[in-house]
Amino acid sequence: MKIKKMMSILLCITMLGMLTACSGGSGSEDSKDTEPDAGQSGKTKITILRPGDEEKVASFMEPAVEAFEKDNPDIEVEIMYESWAGWIQTYPTYFEADTQPDVIFWWDNKLHDSSANPKLIDLEPYLGDEIVERISDSVWDLVEVGDLEGIRYIPSSVDTFVLYYNKDVFREAGLDPDSPPADWDEMLNAAKTIYEKTGKPGIGCPAITGSEVLEEFVGLFINQASDQAILDPGSMPLFDTEEGLQALEYVESLAPYFQTSPTEYGRGELRPLIRDGEMGMLIDGPWAVNTFTEAFGADLDSSSIGVVNVPIAENGKKITWAGTNGWIATRGSTAEASAKLIEFLMNPEQLTAHHLAYGSAPLYESEFDNEAFQYDYWKVFYEEAQSWTLYGMIGKNSATPGAYYTALEEVWQRLILGQVSAEDAMKEAVASVENVTSRNQ
Repeated sequence: MKIKKMMSILLCITMLGMLTACSGGSGSEDSKDTEPDAGQSGKTKITILRPGDEEKVASFMEPAVEAFEKDNPDIEVEIMYESWAGWIQTYPTYFEADTQPDVIFWWDNKLHDSSANPKLIDLEPYLGDEIVERISDSVWDLVEVGDLEGIRYIPSSVDTFVLYYNKDVFREAGLDPDSPPADWDEMLNAAKTIYEKTGKPGIGCPAITGSEVLEEFVGLFINQASDQAILDPGSMPLFDTEEGLQALEYVESLAPYFQTSPTEYGRGELRPLIRDGEMGMLIDGPWAVNTFTEAFGADLDSSSIGVVNVPIAENGKKITWAGTNGWIATRGSTAEASAKLIEFLMNPEQLTAHHLAYGSAPLYESEFDNEAFQYDYWKVFYEEAQSWTLYGMIGKNSATPGAYYTALEEVWQRLILGQVSAEDAMKEAVASVENVTSRNQ
């Protein structure tokens, strides 16, 4: 049975007392001697949530769960559905009420989140060596977080930023579509030329309020210029440097060539502009691929959409931003069953189906055996994930990672709108980060 809509916040709060009374408290999630949740059939019952578009999630999750239950007749799995935006707003209430799903597709930067952290189960005792060995060391290094012991998170996707560009717009602007920008200077020149020659935005900027994407756009340039993370392990700013200022000045120089009213656009609103030839370039992850393949077919290599490595800074270092998501388990009473489900979802067949359904890049080399991944543009993502220096989502050592996104988003919005200079934006951003960290202490 599927849960078509997640329980409302009010219901969660109302049921808290009943749940606590029935369970005798939430107990220790790492305890292995608690009784598993079981129905009248005697099966262990677990719930799973992969936030996102319901149709896409269901396309891989429903057959995966059906196959898993066939192989594991002693386990019953319920699928929960919720959008990313909805889940971001509601997950603290679920964790606080101990009504969260048993298995969740999670963010690596929220492992120290104050709501979720006490619930994270160490999966290491339940997993075989093969699942760990399939994932490269570079990926494990990317998701390493502080002093968490064991394995509390299994990375399922590593999605790097690349540069998408419309070849027809390049031709219209007199640019060579076979020579896309490879560095910052070339990207700035292309953005300026497109804007001046065609009147179209040279490059898109995802800056819509509350979506946690503008910090990643600006943060990419800071990572590239400085070759370090945005925050140190103590969640203090690392970007107050000459290189950090250089990155902000570069964003400032790109701003005249962004789309009109950038704060009204997220990544999803920008992708159709590239697809339809209304914008020149866009820095985005593999999540954008579906928008283009739906219009042009799977062979984007032969389409008007180009996909190349993200242009690099003056230092010449191959650095890009990478977002990761993975699986966590949240209850000691169902840990063994949850680990079995996670291990099943991480086998090559199921992981490939997951990536194809939701537009993620290959994580295993074996995924290139699938016909859908046998195009050059997929190799761009894979190459970056395996051999470039990766910097990811901020706040991974903080109990409130979202607070840093919110604080910096306000500053970066003012920068791209021309309301503050790069120097003033730097001062404001440093103060904003320090204020968030101070409140957490």
